[in-house]
Amino acid sequence: MEKVEISEEMIFECFAAACQSDDMAGTAESFVDVEEYENRVMYPEFARWASKAGYPELATLFRKVAGEEKLHAVWLRALYSDIGVPQRGEDTQRAIDALEAIRANCDALIALNPDGVVEKALTVAIRVEEREYQDIYPHFRDQALAANDADTAEVYQKVIDSERQHAHWFQAALDNFRAPQTGAMA
Repeated sequence: MEKVEISEEMIFECFAAACQSDDMAGTAESFVDVEEYENRVMYPEFARWASKAGYPELATLFRKVAGEEKLHAVWLRALYSDIGVPQRGEDTQRAIDALEAIRANCDALIALNPDGVVEKALTVAIRVEEREYQDIYPHFRDQALAANDADTAEVYQKVIDSERQHAHWFQAALDNFRAPQTGAMA
């Protein structure tokens, strides 16, 4: 079997993004689904990669952010008690399937190039968080504001602020991760 090279784009595409719906309940359902997915699948997988590659501090950071992603879903569920547990979205199922397909290859790559895989995970985490705080959740907030739902808009703003913080944490971690490598080459 031919070994597949794992690219940053391949990893990024594995992870679903929340989608805005015509109604706020549909938007909220997609949001909760994705935030719980990040909590249960994406960041725990990145933590596993970091741990396996010998970077326990990065594994801890990924687990910390995973916990905060769960909190985002809790915040919104407090407003939408009728949502319950949303059905797994099509994008999230696609992401889970893709992750399963690349897991063995990632484990092989970690054995060959642990730094490369961890660097890709950090880069993807930054891209995911930036996509959320710059593009996706501001639209959700604006949808709530247009519906005169200030409480929901406030929750989305808290999430935007949190996702921005996550992106900054991951960027700092990536900068620190690259620093010894850059210094060794100088």
